[in-house]
Amino acid sequence: MKNRLAQLIFLAFFQSTALAQSSLEPCRKDFIDAYHVGVNKVIDDAVAVPSSLQLTTFPSFQAESGLRLVASKVYFVEFQTSFWGDSYVVDRKGNGRMDFTKPRTVAKSRSAPLSSDTAQRIGRAYSKAITEATQSGRTGLDGTAYVLSTGKGDCAWAWSPEPNSQNGQLIELMRRLETHTKFSSLIDLQRSEKSIIQLLNTIERVGK
Repeated sequence: MKNRLAQLIFLAFFQSTALAQSSLEPCRKDFIDAYHVGVNKVIDDAVAVPSSLQLTTFPSFQAESGLRLVASKVYFVEFQTSFWGDSYVVDRKGNGRMDFTKPRTVAKSRSAPLSSDTAQRIGRAYSKAITEATQSGRTGLDGTAYVLSTGKGDCAWAWSPEPNSQNGQLIELMRRLETHTKFSSLIDLQRSEKSIIQLLNTIERVGK
């Protein structure tokens, strides 16, 4: 009886985890708090033009970063120090608190072009995933939160997904876009975009 109960608990956990990996989660209310708004403001100010897609990374104990898609150009913005860490202030009495208006975080940005077709496919892939977000109830400590939103205000997120999961593929696409912004020569950009397209093909095929 105990073994059977343990099996049922394990199965329920496995199914919940699988669900959490197969679709994004709808954004939580705390993603519009002062911290998250502050991080996005630094990124958007660095890009300085409106974007159709916002992909922001919030790692525990590390510096934040973000990707922005503007027409057929992708921007990557990397914080040089943690916005969260820089927000911790101590008053004259030695009392510590968080003040998200205090950070003067330095963020470096770089960008690279994409073909119009690839940029549109990227936008559609993320928009589709965001629209299909499903609440799974999965929780976790530390790790990395990836918050994805569109220019229309739709928002979803993933927490430290497994690499081979559907969510993991969306995060891998983020990494390839980040790498893409490192290149400037035509041949390197073409090779990078080919890698992005290969992953897009997989994401689109799985999503059908």
